[in-house]
Amino acid sequence: MSSSFLSADNEMPVRLAAFQRLEALTRLHGPELDWELLRPGFVFRGETYLFATRAKGIFRPRQMRGSALSIKTIVPRGNREVPYDDAAEDSYKGIFTYRLEGQDPRNHANQLLEQAYRQQTPLIYFLGTRPGRYKPLWPMYIADFNPQDLKCKVVKLGTDDLSWMAASGPALHDAEAGADFIRRQYVTVQTKKRLHQALFRARVLHAYERRCAVCLLPHEPLLHAAHIRPDSDELGEATVQNGLALCLLHHGAFDADLMGIQPDGHIELSPTLREARGTPMNECAFQAFAGKRIYIPNRQEHQPSAQFLEERYHRFLQQAA
Repeated sequence: MSSSFLSADNEMPVRLAAFQRLEALTRLHGPELDWELLRPGFVFRGETYLFATRAKGIFRPRQMRGSALSIKTIVPRGNREVPYDDAAEDSYKGIFTYRLEGQDPRNHANQLLEQAYRQQTPLIYFLGTRPGRYKPLWPMYIADFNPQDLKCKVVKLGTDDLSWMAASGPALHDAEAGADFIRRQYVTVQTKKRLHQALFRARVLHAYERRCAVCLLPHEPLLHAAHIRPDSDELGEATVQNGLALCLLHHGAFDADLMGIQPDGHIELSPTLREARGTPMNECAFQAFAGKRIYIPNRQEHQPSAQFLEERYHRFLQQAA
């Protein structure tokens, strides 16, 4: 089929088709996708459109004429430097900072972003979690565009927010502008925890080579990133040093203070688990690991904080007393 080039005004169906394909992919493969799953793109009206390319951080398919369809942040392999400081910290606040391309804010790619900002068109953010792997976030909106600083702010809105925008019509740009800003801030807070947890899980599981630190179970769908200092704690940082890769069973026991981890990494069981008799599951899943040391990543910056472990172990002892 010959390419059917779309005007900017008629491109929303293409964006929705892209969102629907990503929804299907993440439902089948999980919230993080390998590049090979994304590379083929998606089909709209019998024609294949690309989501993105490896070479471009700001991307618009050749068939489109409007603003960018997607932006991308990569995690380089090995010791290569990150080309841009995208989303370095603001992701934990629920707002992403995205670096414009190059040094000219008026180049073609940056104009695609500015157009997305001025028209408030939804796009996709492929957030790199490790080399060749991305967490797609959609629909994303450019909330602020700062050509002087070569940066823009990107926020995520939910399906309900899209419906609200469609119902608001032109009034959104005048009398409702203040309400829209407040609504965006509210949605940002609502999505904060989910984004925070997704990045935290990706980094912790990567550090622990996608194995449970207690039983070495290597099946990623059954692994969690457990906080040593709870994420509800004011000091519960989303850093690898505050995380442990644990399977569902051992994460549950750790959170319930039925299993403690000493500051040197040795496993201790509560009296409830330690003294239980006649239950093969308990003996195999818990008692077999009592006194053994958890798996510790080789890289020092990925190792759990001894201070955090000591604080958490003290809580375990209080609960076990």
